[in-house]
Amino acid sequence: MRKIGIVVIILMCLCTTGCWDQVEIDRRILVSLIGIDAGKDISKEKEDEVNKDSSMADLKKLKVSYSFPNIADFSPSKPTIQGDIYFTANTYSMEGALKEVCGFSSRSIYLEHVRVILISKNILSYPDTMVEILDYFERRPKINRRAYVIATEEDPEEFIKVTPLIDKNTQINITGIMENNLRNGFMAPVTLNELLISLDKNNNDVIPFMKIDKEKKEFLLDGSAIIKDYAFKGNLDVDQTLSLSILNGKLKSGVKSVSEKGHPIDFEIYGSKRRIKVYKENEELNVDININLEGVVKSAYLGKEDFNKDSLKELEDKISVCIEYDCKKVLDYLQKELNVDAIGVNEYIEKFHPKIWKDIKDNPEEAFSKAKINIKIDTSIRRAGITK
Repeated sequence: MRKIGIVVIILMCLCTTGCWDQVEIDRRILVSLIGIDAGKDISKEKEDEVNKDSSMADLKKLKVSYSFPNIADFSPSKPTIQGDIYFTANTYSMEGALKEVCGFSSRSIYLEHVRVILISKNILSYPDTMVEILDYFERRPKINRRAYVIATEEDPEEFIKVTPLIDKNTQINITGIMENNLRNGFMAPVTLNELLISLDKNNNDVIPFMKIDKEKKEFLLDGSAIIKDYAFKGNLDVDQTLSLSILNGKLKSGVKSVSEKGHPIDFEIYGSKRRIKVYKENEELNVDININLEGVVKSAYLGKEDFNKDSLKELEDKISVCIEYDCKKVLDYLQKELNVDAIGVNEYIEKFHPKIWKDIKDNPEEAFSKAKINIKIDTSIRRAGITK
C-alpha cells in the first residue's frame, strides 16, 4: 500500500511540473521595467468627451513602454548585458498596450519578472486614468506585486534611453538605487502591492520620486511624491522626506546635519520610537507625537575637544530642536497646503480611539487638517565615534 502511495505521488509530480504553457524560455520576452506616460489624447479621458463615431481603441491616452535586457551576447563565458531593448505602445489602455506590443513581437510577453514600474508626473495629473491603470494591475494575476513603483519627472521612456555608466540595464540600476536607499534608510521603497493597499485604505501614499541627470547619465532619487485621490499632490525633497519618515515612524536610519560654530556635525540615526497621544480639548482634536531618536556622531571637526557629558547634552538638545523644526515645517505643509494625512494619525485614531473616530470618520481629512498636532523630539547620542 505504501509503495502504491509513493508511485501515485511521483506520477502527480510528473503531471504537475514542466512548461505548463508550452512556451520555451528562449521564446519569451522577460519584461523587467514598465514605463507609463500620458498619451496625446489624455485630455479626452472622460467617455462623454469621446466622439460617438470613433472607437475607444482609436484613443492614444497612454504611452506604455516595456523594457527588457538585451542578452543577445550573453553566454556563460561572457555574462554581460549590453543594455535595454524596449517596445512602446500608444493606445487607449494598459491591456490595449500589451495587445499592441504582442502584435509586432515575435515572442511571448511575460510580466511576472517586472521589477520596476515608472509612472510619470504627467500621468499623475489625470486621476481617472490612474484609477484605470491601477485597476489593471490589481486585476491581473500575472504581474509582480513586489515591483517598485516610482514617480518620474520625465517621460519613463527617457530613462530607458539612458545607458548608465555602471549598470547598463535600466532596471538593475534603478533597483540598486532603491535597495541602497532602503539600507541608508531615509525612505523605504514602495511596492505595487503596498501602493494598492494604501490607496484603497487611506486614499493616499508617498512614493519615491526620480529624475535624470542626462549629462552624467545618472538616475537621481529626488525625494518623494505625495499621491492623494490617485493624483499627484506635491513633492518633498530629500530632507523633507527624512522628516516625514521620522513623523510617520517608518525611519530605519538616516543622517541629520547641524551646524556648530560654522562647522557641520553629522548625526546618524539608527533607531526611532514614536508614541502618539490623542485627546479632545474644548471640542478640538489634539495629537501629541513624542519621538525618541538614537544615533551616533559620524563626523565633527578636527581640533574640537572631546565630548563630555555637558557638551553631549548640549548637542543632543540642538539636534532635537533642529529635527523638531524640520518636522513641524513638513507637518504644516501636509496639513495646510495638501490636506494629506501621510503620517498615519487617522489610522491610529481608528485603531485605538473608536469614540473619537466615530466623530470624525465622515470627514477624517478635514479633522486632520484642523487638528492641533504637537511634536516633541528627544535625541540620545549613544556614541561619539573614536577619538585619539
